[in-house]
Amino acid sequence: MLGPLDVRDGAGAVDPGPYKQRVLLGVLLLRANMVVPVDQLVQAVWPEGLPRTARKNLQVYVSALRKIIGDRIHHASYGYVLDAVPDEVDALRFDTLANSGYAAYHSGNLHETRKLLGEAVALWRDEVLADLAGNPVIAAEADQLGQRYLAVYEDWVDLEIDAGRHLAVLGPLARLARRHPFRERLTAATITALYRAGRRREALATYEVHRQLIARELGIAPSLVLQQLYQSMLADASNRSLTLAPAGRGRVRPAQLPRDVPDLVGRADQVDDLVGALTGPESSDVAVITGAVGTGKTALAVRVGHRVAEAFEDGQVFVSLRVPDGRPKATRDVVTELMRATGLDVPVPRDDGEALAVWRSWIADRAFLVILDSAVSERQVRGLLPGKGRNRTVVTSSHRLSGLESVHRVEVGEISEEEAGELVGRAVGPGRVLGSALRRIIGRCGSTPLVVRAVAAKLDSLRHLSMVDYADRLESAQSVLCELVAGGTPVRERVARVYSDLAPPQRQAVRALGGLPGGPVGAAELAEAFAALPEPATRIIDRLVEANIVGAPDAAHYAVPALVRHFAADLAR
Repeated sequence: MLGPLDVRDGAGAVDPGPYKQRVLLGVLLLRANMVVPVDQLVQAVWPEGLPRTARKNLQVYVSALRKIIGDRIHHASYGYVLDAVPDEVDALRFDTLANSGYAAYHSGNLHETRKLLGEAVALWRDEVLADLAGNPVIAAEADQLGQRYLAVYEDWVDLEIDAGRHLAVLGPLARLARRHPFRERLTAATITALYRAGRRREALATYEVHRQLIARELGIAPSLVLQQLYQSMLADASNRSLTLAPAGRGRVRPAQLPRDVPDLVGRADQVDDLVGALTGPESSDVAVITGAVGTGKTALAVRVGHRVAEAFEDGQVFVSLRVPDGRPKATRDVVTELMRATGLDVPVPRDDGEALAVWRSWIADRAFLVILDSAVSERQVRGLLPGKGRNRTVVTSSHRLSGLESVHRVEVGEISEEEAGELVGRAVGPGRVLGSALRRIIGRCGSTPLVVRAVAAKLDSLRHLSMVDYADRLESAQSVLCELVAGGTPVRERVARVYSDLAPPQRQAVRALGGLPGGPVGAAELAEAFAALPEPATRIIDRLVEANIVGAPDAAHYAVPALVRHFAADLAR
């Protein structure tokens, strides 16, 4: 994978088949040992638009791949999984070597760290799946792995230079730095290697080229780390101890907020509440926006962020706490993003506790607005919160995060029928919105903004269908979630993401929800449905409520969101 796709067995190279079959294999390899939903696979294989026989063709490709690589691919739950071990896949081997290298670093064995990280970076032949890079899904996934490689390479090359091997690494390092001109650690390592090799004039020229590039492209100055390195060279400092230590305050004023969705409907009260909570006289330093899947938590946070942006003189930072496939990001990766976004481009400590301490120290006494999107747990968020200063943090999560103390909480739910009609009308024209049909659709699918946008996108693409026709389709569909696939609206994937956060007993409980009738569910009925599970029913219910899989009880009844119910029904089938 670490280069063009190359499949081999004991006898040599094996042809993995035509292009779309190779794309399928590439996606499964990028997510090896994880279930990849069928919807995601067909979107990856046919990004230009799904043929009518997409699912049948996908099964044909899977069958063909099984003949090539054996029974490593099997159907599981709602998708396919490719089982592999590190010795079979170079990308998995890379991760194993890198993790072992960092473990050696924590134990103080720098020699073993250099050796293991060196073996890891040596596995790379080219960009990840370079021959499939034209596929947008592969390109996005491969980029994440490529960023991981660059981080490992930077750590390894710093150790090599410290060990006096600057001449050995200089050529490949300089080429990689030219390919990634905005990664300042590569630039700093190149300058250091040149300087230690006695090529002082080239080292100074490399700094000047970088300075002009980022001034022209980004309108900023080099980081203080690079500026200190440059001053050391100008002073003809000893080439044995060039100190790369952060100091002072950077000049970056980030403005990372995504586009404010212009057709956000409703939520006016929540917007005003959050604006007051973040900027009012009795403001809170942390606001938490929670709600079930698809209720528009991120859109609300972004709207509020734009409203209060001018109150934060140091800028606004937006960081997702998940990687593209939905898994939680590693703490060190999040801290790296936050530090670079706020102007501190230095090596991040490998220990999570140390990395978080550096982040909090750096941001103290600043005035940043930080949005941490799609949090998974209190533990993931707590260490990222600034300890002091005028910073404000907004956290969004499908989980309630009840364990976060002293925060301003806002819960969002479904929008009203009138607001849903307004949102659909903006997309397809008010003339196509029929109140009775809309009520049927909402009754079947719920009225979260995610669902309403999916319905609007579907009606916009199926212009020959009236809203009544589409309501008929939804009511007769075996899988409602399959009917809500339109454009890039990831309805099933969003529910699957929260489902994947759950422990196995709670996942079993979600599957059990698929057999319950519609409408509110009594506590006794839930307990009976969960009776065969390995944990007490009350504990499972509490955890499902915490994850917003089940709504908090009202008059002794629990609400199961329509999306969750349909997802559970699909799993049960």
